[in-house]
Amino acid sequence: MKKIIFIALIALTSTMSFGQNFSELANVELKSKESCKSAESQVLTCANYLFSTPAEQAELNRLNAIKYIMKWMEATPDYTFDIGEKVMKLTNGETDLLSLYMAAMSKAVIENTGGKLSSDEMYNQSEKILVNYIAVADNKIKPSKKIKQLIKEMK
Repeated sequence: MKKIIFIALIALTSTMSFGQNFSELANVELKSKESCKSAESQVLTCANYLFSTPAEQAELNRLNAIKYIMKWMEATPDYTFDIGEKVMKLTNGETDLLSLYMAAMSKAVIENTGGKLSSDEMYNQSEKILVNYIAVADNKIKPSKKIKQLIKEMK
């Protein structure tokens, strides 16, 4: 039993130390379909990190994670991301909210195993991820009017 706990502790520590330093991602090149496909697990790690830590914590790591996600979104030929009027209304054009929305979009498409998401499905899933994150006061993200309304409707 002690061996299992020790192994689990080592695995958790190594995952946490890797997951909290995204500075090496700045040098990753995403030039081919294969490199984008193999980067999906790291993109998901970045998105999960963003949605599991408060906004004011480890700001440089959060910035590096967002930059990597955006780099992947621009390079991947497998998905099309639509930032339209609904997204701008949801985020009020605020950079922090828009960046998190883009991370939510990436998370939604990568985690989806049932074929490609329509634009509306992608929006709905991304909105849900974003609103659930912002609804937690400890995450310290100022919501837009639209997000305040959605949080109020959740309760």
